[in-house]
Amino acid sequence: MADILTLEEAKNYLRIDYNQDDTLLQSLMIAAIDYLRDAINDFDKKATKEKFIKRSKILACVLVQDWYDNREQKESKDLSYTARSLLTQLQVGDNFE
Repeated sequence: MADILTLEEAKNYLRIDYNQDDTLLQSLMIAAIDYLRDAINDFDKKATKEKFIKRSKILACVLVQDWYDNREQKESKDLSYTARSLLTQLQVGDNFE
């Protein structure tokens, strides 16, 4: 997971400059990477490619931000169009050189 997204990168993406939510953010990061790993065939193999890592990092940040911002939401919400598009590219793409 550390190769895809670090706590510092997630905090920069979310514009968080305090440490109180670090444990929550780390849990959300783990959940985001697990989500990607479950949704994408050969995730670990593809995660050796720089282009795949960059796109995965963005999608992981989008997921973490959504879950962080909506952690008290009562009903589930679908992924945004952008997140679904990125996920589809990662799922079906094979040219990550």
